Amino acid sequence: MRPRLHLTGLFVSLFIFMRIITLYLCCMALACVAVAQRNYVPATIITSQNDSLKGFVDFRDWFMPPKEITFKQSLSDATEQHFGPGNINGFRIGEPDIEYVVRKVSIDVTKEDYSSDKEAWERTIQDTIVFLRKLVGGTYNLYEYADVHARVHYIVDGKNTPVQELEKVSAFVRRSNMEGMYTDNRYQKQLATLFADNPAIAHKAENVTYHEKNLVKLFVAYNSAKDPSTVTTAEVKNKIKYPVSFGLMAGISFNSYDFRGDAFRLDGPAKSNSSPVGGIWLNVPFGRVARNFSADIEVIYKQSRTSSVTKKGDFSRFDFRYLQLNTLVRYTYPTKTGIKPYINAGLGNGMAIKIAQNDFAYASRPDEWQVNIAGARKYEQSLVGGIGVIIYRLGVEVRYNSGNGFSPYVGGKTAFNSLQVLAKLSF
Repeated sequence: MRPRLHLTGLFVSLFIFMRIITLYLCCMALACVAVAQRNYVPATIITSQNDSLKGFVDFRDWFMPPKEITFKQSLSDATEQHFGPGNINGFRIGEPDIEYVVRKVSIDVTKEDYSSDKEAWERTIQDTIVFLRKLVGGTYNLYEYADVHARVHYIVDGKNTPVQELEKVSAFVRRSNMEGMYTDNRYQKQLATLFADNPAIAHKAENVTYHEKNLVKLFVAYNSAKDPSTVTTAEVKNKIKYPVSFGLMAGISFNSYDFRGDAFRLDGPAKSNSSPVGGIWLNVPFGRVARNFSADIEVIYKQSRTSSVTKKGDFSRFDFRYLQLNTLVRYTYPTKTGIKPYINAGLGNGMAIKIAQNDFAYASRPDEWQVNIAGARKYEQSLVGGIGVIIYRLGVEVRYNSGNGFSPYVGGKTAFNSLQVLAKLSF
């Protein structure tokens, strides 16, 4: 039995490995498509001489600030201009209303996690010129910066206040009697000192959390009390929304089946057929972290039904009914209308909820049916990929689904492949 178990584990490992590699290649293809697209929106460049240069910027709704931006003075321009933080003083995006400024700032970009070997006093400081996303303007300005570890930092400056990071330090600390993560909310004391001339705001600063919403609220309150005419919060008022959507899907599946190996009592092709498919879906955008990407989660009902006749006339028939959970990564091509093409790819995990047929009959005894595949596997894994288009609340998609079927044998392989045409309705 040991060699059989070893071979089974090897085949399972190879199967999973091939699916992971295929999914990775699909995701890489999606990423390449995303990089190739352009999304020029109206923008204004603030030059190093503080002049305004109007045109269009390739907007990516960056989570981490861009190292450079791509600019055109006219959409018809064949050439593109590239500006880094060392070339300009900032830029403003018109739709949505977002502003980036250029500042030279020292930022603690230490990677903070439990696996770090660094102690609290071992920090990595980045001292450079960067783009900062402006959150609040006024007596004191508040900015946001995300470093290479996707850790968010908040920066402050003012007319008579040099640019400085609001410091929050988290580090793994080891002592003879204890170890664990240590957090120092230094920013609270910084803010209390900054707002010292307004005791009520300074008191709130001593307990404020290191979060955009709470910090923006605090700065707006102080700036409004100090000089309401200078307060700007355009980014907060015009924050991009990435709505979650859900709905129904239904269509038809054109199925083909492939049985291979000595474990089956088959020597003829399995019949292809068509069957209904349908279910529910949920689409969850990734937001600013990966603009135009989303997770598509589906629960669908499908049927795998086929039959085969051997050269001797022996007859096999199968009818498996599945509920399948699909988890897909989707890239939606950005357009300015309600018509949006997309592609997606991912994995499906199906569970047989009913085995209507799994039997075999000899040609000499056609009425004596017996179990065909003993211990048929109920769990099926699939690779899923498709291309579709959303037209406002309706959608249509053509996709390919390739599953590993129900065979529990090392010496027998089942492959269920289907081309599905689906119609979708969004609520």
